[in-house]
Amino acid sequence: MAEIGDTRIDVGDLLSFEQQVAPGDTLSIADHRGHLTTLIDRYLLIAEARARRLEQDTEIVQALTRDANKKLAELMFEQEVAERANPTPAEINEAYASGHWNEQVVSVELFLSDQPTALRVRQEIIDGLDIYEAGKLYSLDRLMHLPMGGAQQFMYSRHDGPKEIVERVFQIPVGNISSPIPFLKGYVLSYVAEYRKIERDGVNSKIKRHLRKKKREILRGAYLNHLNKTLQLDFSDVGLAAVVEVLSADRAAGWNEESVDTTLVVYSFKGDERRVGEVAQILKGAARRWEAVTPTEIVAELKNKHLPNLLMAEDARRTGVEKKQHFLEWYNARRDDLLLSLLRKEIVDTVSVNEQEILDHYKRTKKRFRILGYAKVRDLLVATETKAEALKLDLDAGADFVEMIRGNSLRKEAHQDVFRVFALQAKRYGTAWMNYVMNIPVGEIHGPVGAEGGYSLVQVVERYADSYYTLEESRVRTAVTRDMRNLKQRRVFNAFVADLRERQSLDGRLVIYEDRLAGLVDR
Repeated sequence: MAEIGDTRIDVGDLLSFEQQVAPGDTLSIADHRGHLTTLIDRYLLIAEARARRLEQDTEIVQALTRDANKKLAELMFEQEVAERANPTPAEINEAYASGHWNEQVVSVELFLSDQPTALRVRQEIIDGLDIYEAGKLYSLDRLMHLPMGGAQQFMYSRHDGPKEIVERVFQIPVGNISSPIPFLKGYVLSYVAEYRKIERDGVNSKIKRHLRKKKREILRGAYLNHLNKTLQLDFSDVGLAAVVEVLSADRAAGWNEESVDTTLVVYSFKGDERRVGEVAQILKGAARRWEAVTPTEIVAELKNKHLPNLLMAEDARRTGVEKKQHFLEWYNARRDDLLLSLLRKEIVDTVSVNEQEILDHYKRTKKRFRILGYAKVRDLLVATETKAEALKLDLDAGADFVEMIRGNSLRKEAHQDVFRVFALQAKRYGTAWMNYVMNIPVGEIHGPVGAEGGYSLVQVVERYADSYYTLEESRVRTAVTRDMRNLKQRRVFNAFVADLRERQSLDGRLVIYEDRLAGLVDR
């Protein structure tokens, strides 16, 4: 299909790549050409990275060592733990009989950025705002903290996660909403829509997952205890004391690097050892969360977070997994990925974004940062147009609108003097009613107008047009700047790749056999 110097890309290479990126798809000649170009570009970029000696870069070496340890640990976990963790039929039957597996709850959830906002939105829902409308107006993405555009619905069994949400949800009666639940640097509001009874067949897969998880925890603990003994894991009291001194001083911002010997060994096992400087560096973040820095805290953190992968990776090396074909293929591919990443970083790192570019990009994407307009209204809803007209005559004669609302309105919000509505809520209140609210003069009582549930007399107390978060907001400026920088970096890198491809073609080192692509479509 193509030749790059002495290297050939044949049909098998292309089809193998396409099976990874587009399995089962029916591909056109253009699709095949695009995938072939990707393979060629990857080869050219890796060759360029090697020509720049990036394989010797410290960042690459450290990342590849770290990733290789992680991969070897995953392979050993699969072999020694995961493959042995499948639950038996007897275990499944026992779990079903004792674990409340026949009950599920439907939870409609909003995510808010802070507790005051969550409490305010919760009160609006209690006062009558539909949960789904509240989702459209307020709910944020749980990771990005940007507007989500709607509520999310989940179905939980008692043993599902996230634990902090599920445990709370199962305590709430149907039709009620939770208090704010702390979760992922924000707060969740859960409205319990329904409890369901389900048959055994409907939960078998959940039971298996739950039991598999529990068995994995037990088997993993036993496997690591075995490795602690066979690899002779040993902690040095002197080394631990030195780490305590370094981390304690770091918390107090008073560490003098010369006061501690950072080359002392903290722990060792067959094939490896770690010294004070390295251990202190990886534990700095965790140590700042501890009440006090002690050897016990250090050992616990190392055993829970860092040692498992190191020990399992060493076991993989002892048992020859490191030399097996599937690992070597993974290793070579990962090395190439890291080379590509570092090369791209070298090429685009000088890209900067000026103030005018930020402003222009903000204007192009301003809609992302819209704050929906709304109106504050008084509304009298009755069942028939005739009754609404009669009440309007009373108002024209001097009756008090607020008292009339309290005595006659069918709205849940009747007890409120004024309530807030957004244009997105037309489905709830009626399109004609919403058009009224968004267009009639402020302060005047108008109607009757058709509305969901009857006919209304409406008074707009205040109206606010759509507004927008500005670049004065740090999160908006950060998002716009990041988007613009990514766009410019993509252009710079694509231009570099195109130039690299063109130079290879002009030198006669790159030959693409376009006529052979058609044969792939007929396969």
